[in-house]
Amino acid sequence: MAILRRILMVIAVLILLLFMASFFLPKEAHVERSALINSSQAKLFDYLNTTKNFNQWSPWFEMDPNGDYKFSGPEMGVGGILAWDGEKTGKGTQEIVESNPYQNIKLKLIFDGQPPAYASYKLEPVEGGTKVTWGFDTSLNGPVEKYMGLMMDSFVGDMYDKGLDNLKAKVEAMPDGVSMIEANLSNKSEQVRTNDMYQPEVIEVEPFDIAYIASRADFDGDLISKELAASYGKIIGLMTKNGINFAGSPLAITTGGSPEEGFWAFEAALPVDKVIVTDEGDEIQFKKTYGGKAVKLVHKGPYMDMASSYKKLAEFVYGNNLVPNGNVWEQYVSDPGNTPEEELMTHLFFPVK
Repeated sequence: MAILRRILMVIAVLILLLFMASFFLPKEAHVERSALINSSQAKLFDYLNTTKNFNQWSPWFEMDPNGDYKFSGPEMGVGGILAWDGEKTGKGTQEIVESNPYQNIKLKLIFDGQPPAYASYKLEPVEGGTKVTWGFDTSLNGPVEKYMGLMMDSFVGDMYDKGLDNLKAKVEAMPDGVSMIEANLSNKSEQVRTNDMYQPEVIEVEPFDIAYIASRADFDGDLISKELAASYGKIIGLMTKNGINFAGSPLAITTGGSPEEGFWAFEAALPVDKVIVTDEGDEIQFKKTYGGKAVKLVHKGPYMDMASSYKKLAEFVYGNNLVPNGNVWEQYVSDPGNTPEEELMTHLFFPVK
């Protein structure tokens, strides 16, 4: 009995030590794997941004092909959801929650009974094609999860390596062609001819202070105009109240959405000559704009005809192997109140490294 008590005491001490040691283990796990794929960023982005394509290269679908898989939401981009229920893979969902054309995609993962985790695809132009980095991030709660986190890189990493091999084979076997996003942007041939006189140029932009409101609207000209007007009206009210003056033309910074997703997320902003302190939860905020290298293109004509100009801008950036460096923005140089639509001038900016 004495020997048994000593053995139990040793086990108890070991458990206590392991429990105490868990406090010093990481509270989060990060795994990532990368691959070089002989593909343009646009082609690879479109493929990854289409939810139904996932099972064509997923290592988990290979492991459990007889599971129940259902797709819902938009076919491409934010809101696209894959739900699965498999004997080997369990139950869960995967949803695209961020989609920044040609650059990165973020997905929210829900495994049955577990807190959310996140996956991501980061795309970078390199010699020979595009480097894709597939990442995974999750929080670790409690001693057991923290110790399991020590094995996360091996388990998830091995599956990611296999998945990237599948992705490479699948995408490189696909025929080349115009990306879906570019195709959606190419429906204004007459406007392309109108703007042929303006060509993209690489410039250095200086940062400046802005007051802005984060907003979004369905991809409809009237709705976007109303949302911009409402946002600018609120900002002007705050500026008047606090003696703040205009310091430049209005602008809108794109933060998400696309024509195929049916909405535009943006920051409606006005350049200002001074800033004031606001609370974090206030609708109107202040900040400095991007400063550094950017590609600029002048667009002439109606605002809703800018798709062709953005196409030209994107083709210049990716055609010259420039690396995107933030959100694009547009600055409304003309006053739409006294300028005919066909004469409106808008400056488009694409930050690059």
